[in-house]
Amino acid sequence: MGNPIRKTRKRLLPLLAASVLLTGGIGASLLSAGGTAQAATCPGTPVPAGTACSITGTLIITSGAMTLTPPPALGWSETISGADQTLFDPTLADQTYAVNDATGTAPGWHVTVAATQFTSTGTGTHPLANTGTFATNGSVGAMTDTTAPTAACAGTSTCTLPTNTTTYPVAITTASGTPVNIYDASALTGLGTIVIGSPGLNPVGWWLNVPSNTIQGTYTSTVSLELVAGP
Repeated sequence: MGNPIRKTRKRLLPLLAASVLLTGGIGASLLSAGGTAQAATCPGTPVPAGTACSITGTLIITSGAMTLTPPPALGWSETISGADQTLFDPTLADQTYAVNDATGTAPGWHVTVAATQFTSTGTGTHPLANTGTFATNGSVGAMTDTTAPTAACAGTSTCTLPTNTTTYPVAITTASGTPVNIYDASALTGLGTIVIGSPGLNPVGWWLNVPSNTIQGTYTSTVSLELVAGP
């Protein structure tokens, strides 16, 4: 008769081995499930609590316009003194203008001015000279000042300030009809709403040279400002 204890031990060995293998399989499965979970794309149905899913957020930017807000008017006045005079427009509202580049493409831009000859009204006409009469810069201190007008972002705009390459003062020859550049923004600059000229800093100076032999009267000119896309 065989030994029953030995037989029992023999049967237990395969069972123990199987138990170890099974335990190892469960451990591997648990480790794999413990990794970082990736959120699945959200279905078109309600998602159970505790389940993460992802959606797409999209922003579409469309192109706007490029606009110029010019000064309301230009004006000068002075009493004849017997000496040649250079006059600037003292009205604060006239010492600024605004450019809004809302194109979203940053093409750059430039502002031009053309003017007709300053001619008096009343008995006879006494025009001012076409050259050497009208000019602009960034100063109300001197017609010959080489300072550029200050550029600043409007209060409601996060702008990209313009890179301006204009040389001042800019002489504006009247009656020629040819526009001249008075401010510019290089490509990729001048985005948003930008105020050109700042009273107290470097305002836009609109200057007239009035010789001492000018006949008294009211002189007028049609001044045309234009905003042109491109540096």
